[in-house]
Amino acid sequence: MSATALEVLSEPLALLVTMSSMALAALTPALHYHQFGDPSRMARDAGLSALLVGGLAYSVFCTVRTFRREVESGTMQMALSHSVSRRMFFFAKLCGSYAAYLVFAVTLASVSLTVVNGAEIGGALMRRGGEIRPIWGVSFALAVSAAVVPPVLAAILNRFAGFRFTITANALMAALSVAGIAYRFDARLAARFLPVAAMLLLPAAVFAAASAAFAARWRANAALSAAGLLFAAALPLMGNYCLPDVLYKGGSLPAWHFALALVATAPLAAGFAVLGAETLERRDVEGGL
Repeated sequence: MSATALEVLSEPLALLVTMSSMALAALTPALHYHQFGDPSRMARDAGLSALLVGGLAYSVFCTVRTFRREVESGTMQMALSHSVSRRMFFFAKLCGSYAAYLVFAVTLASVSLTVVNGAEIGGALMRRGGEIRPIWGVSFALAVSAAVVPPVLAAILNRFAGFRFTITANALMAALSVAGIAYRFDARLAARFLPVAAMLLLPAAVFAAASAAFAARWRANAALSAAGLLFAAALPLMGNYCLPDVLYKGGSLPAWHFALALVATAPLAAGFAVLGAETLERRDVEGGL
């Protein structure tokens, strides 16, 4: 499982999706600050949208890519020859892919919380003094730095110390994103925002399991197409998981809503995982995949 997580984190595609999502979360509210509505609400919308869209892309593409690479390179056959069952192999790959996604989710949620907190502080200062104070700028700089600085440091460490560039950049982005929360930390805001962000882990789990099941049955392009069709079918339900409006005017996510969403999502994720494991168990690795 850990090897799969590191394999996903070493993917250039994973780094690209993470950086793009961070840019969306940080830049969208900054570019339209004071132009379209409440800045805090825009920051929440941008952050949660980046976590939803980027997270689904991350979980689908990286799961299919890492699974198919194992099959087509012959690594899977080698693993199966060492007393590893196909079911165990499938679940290890799935759990490893989702673990890598959780690194992405922590990074995005942290950056989004930093930006939302900065918007809250800037809005409060504006209401008090009638002008924009640089505190918003500090939060914005922390969020942008978490996306820009790690690749530079990773390149230096790769050049002079032999560190693996992509894994190092992903690790540094996660670390700097989490560290950015400490600036003017607002415990109440964090307690309200993070459960809403955690809601988005649920559909990502379903899509990761579905993508692994599709990859166990079809080649990469067909598996990605099937995941795309599933997303189109599930799109009307996504509003039950992306809930920035519950934070409006000091609101918070009801515990019962999260519990209900978990009850609705867990059987789907488990069902796709079992389907994928059974599909892999019954197929000829050499000919069928």
